Amino acid sequence: MEKIIIIGGKGAAVNLGDHIIHAINHYSAKLELIGYCIDDEKLGTEINGIPILCKLKELTNKYNKLSDVKYFFALYKPICMEERVKLFDSLNLPMEKFTNFIHPSAYIAPSSQIGLGNVFCANVVVNNNTVIGNFNTFNGNCLFGHDSQIGNHNILAASSVVSSEVKIGNGNFIGINSAIRDRTQIGNYNIIGMSSTVLHDVGSYKTLVGSPAKIIE
Repeated sequence: MEKIIIIGGKGAAVNLGDHIIHAINHYSAKLELIGYCIDDEKLGTEINGIPILCKLKELTNKYNKLSDVKYFFALYKPICMEERVKLFDSLNLPMEKFTNFIHPSAYIAPSSQIGLGNVFCANVVVNNNTVIGNFNTFNGNCLFGHDSQIGNHNILAASSVVSSEVKIGNGNFIGINSAIRDRTQIGNYNIIGMSSTVLHDVGSYKTLVGSPAKIIE
């Protein structure tokens, strides 16, 4: 049984924690959420009954040597994805400390190639021959189309849809109910606003909103 520590303690981190607990309670998932790691002392000593175990600087010394303890990184704000990645890199956590969380209600095609540190929440669908890097989060009801590729540290908000043969880089935030057209290429560190429809290739460091999506400054 893998013991899980979530790095974070707000928003997406708590959502992941509840998904893990739901998977344990309703599907007998062989996991144990042992706690959170976060620096914010205002949160007290626990979150929804799950203990806050340590601060970021304490994580390595306390838990890196425990082979049955795995981490998920869930500290982020959509408007500062690049800073989030830099913070993650500064922690120098070994890759073997990460695993994937796949909620039992999610479907991941057996022909998919998946890295580590990814989160697939309830009712996510990942279709055939996809390539998924590391540390991506697919929130509830996302669809990731066949033969699509995605890099590292991307976040897909709930009910977002990525069509087929799409290529997505690193550090992108794809908003709630947004859609990306087939064969589109998305660069790095873009923000795609909620309910946006991306019909054309996007470079990097752009913010897009609307249907069809347009770049705003």
